[in-house]
Amino acid sequence: MKRTRYIFLVSLAVFILLARYNDAMGEWYATTIYPVVSAALSWSVSWVPFSMEEVLVVAAVLLAVWVLWRGIRNRKRWWKVMLPVAEIAAWLVVWFYLGWGINYFRESIYERASVGKQQFNQEEFENFLQGYVENLNGSFSVDALPDNFKEDIKVRFAQIPSRMGLCSPKGWQQDKWLLFGGVYSSVGVLGFMGPFFAEMQINGDLLPQQIPFCYAHELSHLLGVSSEDEANFWAYTICTASSIPAVRYSGYFSLLPYVLSNARMALPPDSYKALLISINPQIREQFNAQQQYWREKYSPLLGTVQGYLYDLMLKGNKIPSGTKNYLQVIDLIIAMDNKINL
Repeated sequence: MKRTRYIFLVSLAVFILLARYNDAMGEWYATTIYPVVSAALSWSVSWVPFSMEEVLVVAAVLLAVWVLWRGIRNRKRWWKVMLPVAEIAAWLVVWFYLGWGINYFRESIYERASVGKQQFNQEEFENFLQGYVENLNGSFSVDALPDNFKEDIKVRFAQIPSRMGLCSPKGWQQDKWLLFGGVYSSVGVLGFMGPFFAEMQINGDLLPQQIPFCYAHELSHLLGVSSEDEANFWAYTICTASSIPAVRYSGYFSLLPYVLSNARMALPPDSYKALLISINPQIREQFNAQQQYWREKYSPLLGTVQGYLYDLMLKGNKIPSGTKNYLQVIDLIIAMDNKINL
C-alpha cells in the first residue's frame, strides 16, 4: 500500500514538472483539466461559508506536529520521524499544483490574445494617463454597492471570448470569509485564491470602493488566471465596463496605486505633480485616507516576511518579476487597448 502511494505521488510530481517546462501542456491543463477540477472542488465546499483553505492548512500543520511528537516519543530514528512529515508536505504541494498551481505554467495572456509585448513608449504612456484620469474623475461615485454587483461581475466574465482560455464562473462559486482576517490585514493581503478547494477569499476589512475590484481580481484567479498583472487587467476591464456606478468607479479607483507608481518612475517631477493635481480632490482625499487606513493595520515585520516569501513563490513559478508583476498591469492595459470588448 505504501509503495503504491509513493509511486502515485511521484507520478503526479513528474506530470507537474513536465507541465512546468512545457507551456502547451500547461495551457492544455488550464483549458481542459482545470475547469473540471475547479468546478468539482468549489462545489464540494460551496455549502461552507468560511475558508476551507485555512482549515486545511491548520489541520496539516497540526497533523505534522502530531506525527513528529509521536515519532520522538517512540524514539524512532530521525529519518523515520521526518519521512511522514515530508510526505504530508509533498501531498500538499501536489494538491496545490493539480488543484490550481499548474495555471502558472500556461501561455501568457499576450500569447492567448495574439498581442505582442511592446517597448515602453513615452507618448503612448502619457496618452493613457490623460484618458485614465478623465475616466477616473468622470466615474467618481458615492453610490452604495447594490446587492447584485457580484452577479454583474460574473455575467461580464462569462462574456470574455473563449480564446482567452478562462473558465466560465459557476453559480455556487462565491467568496468565503476568512477565519484569520486580521492576520491578512497586517501583511496587506486584500484577498487570495485558495488552490486546494478552488475558493476565493476576500478580506473583510476591505473598504467599499475596493470590494468590486478585489472580488473581480480573485474571481479571475479562480477562473484560471495565474499572473497578477493579468488578474488586475481583468478586474479593471470587467469593473470599468459595468453599468453599476460604484463598480465602475472601483475599477478606475483601484488602478490608481499602479498608475501612480508607474507615473512616478516614468515622468519628470513637474509632470508627475501636474498629474496629481489633475485628479479630482475628493478622489485624492479618499485615496490618501485609504492608504492611511491600511498603514494602521500593517505590521512591517510580518509584511516584509510575507512579501519576501510571496516574491520567491512567484519567481519560482515562472513569474520572473515577482511581486512587481502587479505593477505591470499598465503595460498590459496599453497593449490590450480595444482588443477585448465586453
